Amino acid sequence: MRELFCPVIGFLLVFVHLSYSAPTNETLSSNDTDVETNTTDNGYDVDMKYGVILDAGSTSTKVHVYSWKRKNHETAVPQITEVQYRKYRPGVGAYAHPEHEMGGYLTPIFDFLTSNVPAQAHNATPVMFMATAGLRLLSESAAQSILHGVHSIMSNSSLNPFLYEERFVRILSGEEEGFLAWISANYLRGFFTNQRPQESIGVIEVGGGSCQIAFIPEVPIYEDKIPVQIGGLTYEVYTHSFLSYGAQTMTSRIRNHLVRRNQHAIALVDPCMLKDDTYNLTNNEKTVRMVGGSNASECQSVLRHYLARVPEYMCSPKPCTIGSVYGPPVGNRTFIAMGVIYNTAKELGLLKDGDIKLVPSEMEAKAKEFCKLRLSEASGQYGIKEKWASSDCQNGLYVPMLLEALGFKPNTAAIQTKTNAGGIKIGWSLGAMLQEEERQYHSDVI
Repeated sequence: MRELFCPVIGFLLVFVHLSYSAPTNETLSSNDTDVETNTTDNGYDVDMKYGVILDAGSTSTKVHVYSWKRKNHETAVPQITEVQYRKYRPGVGAYAHPEHEMGGYLTPIFDFLTSNVPAQAHNATPVMFMATAGLRLLSESAAQSILHGVHSIMSNSSLNPFLYEERFVRILSGEEEGFLAWISANYLRGFFTNQRPQESIGVIEVGGGSCQIAFIPEVPIYEDKIPVQIGGLTYEVYTHSFLSYGAQTMTSRIRNHLVRRNQHAIALVDPCMLKDDTYNLTNNEKTVRMVGGSNASECQSVLRHYLARVPEYMCSPKPCTIGSVYGPPVGNRTFIAMGVIYNTAKELGLLKDGDIKLVPSEMEAKAKEFCKLRLSEASGQYGIKEKWASSDCQNGLYVPMLLEALGFKPNTAAIQTKTNAGGIKIGWSLGAMLQEEERQYHSDVI
C-alpha cells in the first residue's frame, strides 16, 4: 500500500477543494512550552523541531502537532510536547468512493498546519498520515483509492509545503498500534530516561475491531518480536493484535454464531443483550430479530467458544493464549488497559474515587449483577444511555475472560486502567512521533 502515485495537477485539486464540502473540525487546544531558545533575528528558534501525525480513524482524522528540542546526542531522549490538536469529521473512509475527492478533505487540514507550524520549519517538518482499523476493514480497492488520493495531495508541494516521503502515508497494522502505544505509555512515565523506573509497563487495548497487547517479557520472545531503539538503547517488545477480538466485532460474531445454530429462526434471544433491548440482524437478505436475554452465564458460554485455546500438543511455539496464538507469560509487571476496557470499567462504576486498579474477578462479578437488569433499569441505575447498556453487559463479561485468556489471574492487582499519564493522553501517535525522531536522528548521523 506504499506505492508512489502520480501527483494530481494543482489546478484540479484547487477546483476539487472548492467543489466539495470540507470536513468539520472540533476540539482545538494548545499548550505553551517553556524552553530556552536559540533564535534568529525574526525570533524563530532554530533548535526547535516540529512533527505532525494525522491519525486517520474510522470516524474522524485527529491532527496532532508536536514540538521538541533537537536531539543532539545518541543517549538523549527528546521532550516532545503536543502544541496543537484538532479533530476533523467525518473519517477519511467516507471518501472511499470515486465521487469524493481527497482535495476537499485534506486541504483545510494543511491550511491549519500552515498557520500553526512556523514557516521556517515547514520543509523540515514531517506530516505523517497513518490510518488505523477504519481503513484496515475496508476492501483493498477502497483502501487503495483513499491512499492514492492522500499521496496525490501530500506529494504536491503547492498544497503540502511540509516534508514528504512516500512512507509517510500508510495503514498501520494492529501490531504497530499496540507497539506504538507501548512506546507512548513508557515514554510518559520516564522509562527511556537516565532516571528510569526499574521496569517497563505493558499495554492492553481493546478497540472496536481488534485487541492489542504489547510488553517486554521476562523470557525470550519466539514470535511477534519488534525491536526499538530509543536513547541509545534497544528494547525487544512482544506485541500481537487479535483481529476480530474488538468489542464491536465480538458482538457481530456472537450474533452470527446464534444465527448459525438456529438457521430457520426469525427471532432469537441474545443472552449478552439486556431484556427489552432489540436488534435487527440482516444477513444474506434475511432479517433476524435479536431480543435481549439478560443471561450472563449463557453469554459467557458463547464467548468461551471464541476464547478457547488449542490443546497443548497443537501449540507451537509454546505457550498459547487464544486459539494457537503464541504469547509469553505476562509475569507480574504492571499493565495499562485502555479503550473499551477503561470505558466499561468506568460505566460499571468500578473506578470510583479516582481508583485506576482493575481486578478482573471484580469486573466479572459486577457485570453479572448488571446483566440481570432490564434495559431501562440499567440505564437508570448506572446513568448509561440505553443504546450502550447492553454493550456494557457483554463487555463486562468479555474483558475478564479475555484477560484470563491472555494469561492474567482473576485476582491480579497488576492491571491499571486509565487514558492519560501526567495529563497527557496515552495513544499511539506520541509513540509514532518519538520513533520518527529517533529514525531521523540516526539517518542524519549516518
